[in-house]
Amino acid sequence: MKQYRRFAFFILISACLARPVFGCAVPVFRYALERWAPDAYDAVIIHRGPLADDDPASSLLKAEEAEFLNIQISTMDLETSAENEVTSLLGGAIPETLPALAIWYPLQKGRAVPFWTGEFTPAAVKALIQSPKRLQLAQRLTDGQTAVWIVVESGNAAKDKAAMQILDQQLATATKELKEMATQLAEELETPGLSYEFSTLTISRSDPKEQMLLEMLLKSESDLGDYADEAIVFPVFGRGRTLYALASEGINADTIRETIAFITGPCGCELKMLNPGVDLLMSVNWDAAAMQFYQEFYEMAEEPLPELTGVFPEEAADTGLNAQGQLVAAAISESPQPLSAPIIETPDRKVRGFGVMGTTAVSLTAILVVAALGTFAMSRFRKGHP
Repeated sequence: MKQYRRFAFFILISACLARPVFGCAVPVFRYALERWAPDAYDAVIIHRGPLADDDPASSLLKAEEAEFLNIQISTMDLETSAENEVTSLLGGAIPETLPALAIWYPLQKGRAVPFWTGEFTPAAVKALIQSPKRLQLAQRLTDGQTAVWIVVESGNAAKDKAAMQILDQQLATATKELKEMATQLAEELETPGLSYEFSTLTISRSDPKEQMLLEMLLKSESDLGDYADEAIVFPVFGRGRTLYALASEGINADTIRETIAFITGPCGCELKMLNPGVDLLMSVNWDAAAMQFYQEFYEMAEEPLPELTGVFPEEAADTGLNAQGQLVAAAISESPQPLSAPIIETPDRKVRGFGVMGTTAVSLTAILVVAALGTFAMSRFRKGHP
């Protein structure tokens, strides 16, 4: 385990030193809310013969409630599509009851079989568009909470209570430390301080209104089925992005604080695809919430709104924000964080040697290797494997 982490850490530092893209010192959770548009899920409606223009399920997808749903929907008519093409797409047999709906995770997560397949009915579409827990989640994130920790209960009262006690204790300690840091930073830089707030949201595995959300969460990692009798925690931040799952013995002080350090630390890479996690399927006007945050922050600072930059900014972040990033990452450093990496500051410089594209290609390759190794190592670490 340690060898994997050391090797991944070594490559990560090498990639950071090589890459010409200047790091962003804005905390990950703020950057994600302001700029990371949710990835789109894919869905296919499988039917035989034309769908009626007034089909009630189709009408719901065109309603106002589904306006901001991050999903792309297409159709396949079995009268014009080869059945082997459909079975290949589904990775299995065609549903007996038609029309049917199949839903896949965003393509950025990789293509596999759909995580949900069922009848294309108004009830299924309503469950797809929204649910009570997702509404609460969206409200908290758009209100400015740093992260919401979804706890999928095991059904065993003792196990669930133990998991909640560890989680609540660590979140309370981290919140206190981060708020103290934010106050100190605001005084030193004479700028508005960031606010830090965490909350938990519990879901019963038997809740009939949350089956779509549960499918979405519990199939987001291939081995979560092994923890059907354990509580599982999913930290969610930004625009409804779940970072990864903490399960069984993986719900401990080290993994929780390590997760907090990532979410509140400086956004070292502005390319969303190089960051872990998967976006949840939600119908939320995230742009409106992000603009409100963006505007309020700079109004408090009595500064003009800066121009939004592209993915590859031409200039490095200013010194004040770099100091902010360092203090955010250091706020939790007093507790053990076995996988935490130090902050590397990159001075202004011209790109030489490979040039921008060449250096970026090398960096992306190195970071992708890190992602693969890190995913393997972290998966074992987070879920309590030796």
